[in-house]
Amino acid sequence: MEVEPSLRFPLDGSMQIIFTGYYNGFGVEVRSIDEMNLLYNMGCFGKGTSSRSKPRESQNVPAVMRKRQFLKRMCWYKKYGDSKNSLESDVFLKDVNKLAAQILSDGEKHLKKDVIDLVSSEESGEDDNSDIFTLDSYDKEDLVVIMPNSDSEADDYFANLKPKCCVNKIKMPEKLMLSKQESFFLLYGLGCLQILNNDDKVLNIEQCWKLFQEDDKYFLEKYVVYHYFRSKGYVVKPGIKFGGDFLLYKEGPSVNHADFIVLIRYAGEVYDWISIFGHLRVATTTVKEVLIVEVIRPNGELELPKDLKEYCVREVLLSRNNPVAINDEIE
Repeated sequence: MEVEPSLRFPLDGSMQIIFTGYYNGFGVEVRSIDEMNLLYNMGCFGKGTSSRSKPRESQNVPAVMRKRQFLKRMCWYKKYGDSKNSLESDVFLKDVNKLAAQILSDGEKHLKKDVIDLVSSEESGEDDNSDIFTLDSYDKEDLVVIMPNSDSEADDYFANLKPKCCVNKIKMPEKLMLSKQESFFLLYGLGCLQILNNDDKVLNIEQCWKLFQEDDKYFLEKYVVYHYFRSKGYVVKPGIKFGGDFLLYKEGPSVNHADFIVLIRYAGEVYDWISIFGHLRVATTTVKEVLIVEVIRPNGELELPKDLKEYCVREVLLSRNNPVAINDEIE
């Protein structure tokens, strides 16, 4: 029997699909295109690195970007050299502190003359004719269409629109980024993910639990809440956009908006009612409700993550009533 292309993944003895992720210090990245699409479609897990939510599929067409963005990439290419050697291992993510210190040191040595400007629109050497070529010389995925900058809404942007086709020397491949909670849920809760470290060694459940807890002191509470709402059938996504810990979707971000903003009350945390009122106002204006949840730790000694099932979650639903609407109903 011929195997479907989307199912060409490692399988265990029960013919269960095992996805592969790589821990980079911030989260777990999935690099296989087939695995990215299947993971997202089976439960809206993760987020594409170059897209808003669902990972973008390769369409064998040139990328489109603004002139400002292209000039910054060219500046990075000239300063740091060929990116092919660094993209595979995500050197920036693993050595971010070392790189930041190096940039500061270089800035002091050169009196800030050689520091990359990430704010201004213009860059020296923007009319570099070395990137002009014939279309037949490269594959479509190696090309990029440069669009003029648009810094003012009053400008007639399309009046003198003259796109330019250039070589995309710094290509950023699409990856599916999983949060620590998503990764551990797929590993521990569903058993369909294997996580590799920087040395390409598979991490077991206990090693991942220890690693994630070291990187995030609130990982236990966040994971218990994440697992709790996933078990109730919600699609759980990060809630930082609305000032919360999580957002709850009944069907997923591509189908409808989030229904709830989840705020976790951590141990020893004092209620800040001004902040809660602010969350209620944001939730009301975005047609959502606020859930305050608290993780209840069981008594006795626990062996984690084996005894995670002993934890309980208490949830309180907050609502902001509209006095006018209430009065109308009374009348």
